Amino acid sequence: MIKTGEWFLPMSRVSRAIGGAHVRPITAAVATWPALYSIQKLTETPVPLLRLPDGRDLEYEVQGPSTGPVALFHHGMPGSAVPMDTVLGSMTARGFRVITYSRAGYGASSPATGRTVADTATDCAFLLTHLGVERYLVVGWSAGGPHALAGAAVAPESVEGVLLVSSFAPFDADGLDYVEGMGAQNVALFGTVGHGESAMRELVGQMASAVRGNTSADVGTEMASLLPPVDLAVLTAEYGADNAANMDHGLSRGDEGWVADLAALTSPWGFDFGVVVAPIELWHGTADQMVPVTHGQWLAEHLPTAEAHLEPEQGHLSIAIGSLGEKLEVLRGRVADRTTS
Repeated sequence: MIKTGEWFLPMSRVSRAIGGAHVRPITAAVATWPALYSIQKLTETPVPLLRLPDGRDLEYEVQGPSTGPVALFHHGMPGSAVPMDTVLGSMTARGFRVITYSRAGYGASSPATGRTVADTATDCAFLLTHLGVERYLVVGWSAGGPHALAGAAVAPESVEGVLLVSSFAPFDADGLDYVEGMGAQNVALFGTVGHGESAMRELVGQMASAVRGNTSADVGTEMASLLPPVDLAVLTAEYGADNAANMDHGLSRGDEGWVADLAALTSPWGFDFGVVVAPIELWHGTADQMVPVTHGQWLAEHLPTAEAHLEPEQGHLSIAIGSLGEKLEVLRGRVADRTTS
């Protein structure tokens, strides 16, 4: 099993036919990457919890200067509120106050049966109001992208700008082959959607079990289709340990968050693109094989306020690590221009 930032390829049980796509057996070489798993336990400091109006709990964290401009970060799938210095550091170093949270079902955040993408945005709007934040930017990476867009739809008076990085497009996007260009594991994961909740839960459960407590990586030939070299280089550096801690916490109480994310991404998101009026900075790598660049291209064509940056030879991880702060500054500049015009 190798951790891939947000996706996992189970090496022992991937030979199966799902959604008409056969994932062939994998022959793997075994390698151990201690750096990816060096953080097995979180700090003993409790993560703050907010009681939502319906009685659920939402966990969150706040990083950076207390007086800086606020950016709400939407994590990937799976993920959690646990801060990742390799991801957030470029933002806090530029003076941003970064708020992270765990979507319902991840970490200590209570599950929410049947939650939509827009439902999560409503939770976040309540959180920001609780923290006394009236204006803020939203950042969505990968599966966090749709949730960032939803924030701009749900709270247009508060969300001043949207940063999308390697974001998914809608599952039913007209003219988009959703899984074309994805690695075999992603094809299998999204292939379960048409086979009912039990199929989704079975495969997600296998992936989640493989993540928890795993201290070795089986590196197989199939990984070349999921991780381009530029992403593999990122994964084997400091980000790998940050990511392991973040996901381990997200899955510490079960895999309900992951199942709910998969269902939310592949169902109607609960808002119309037409209501998103905030400036959008959209970044996507052409070498991305987790969320192919065709998703970013589709979003750029259907979001009128989006400025698209399709970066040659950048992958799913490399386009984000160490550069989100710079990308946020570009977005902030557009927000300022809009305010003064």
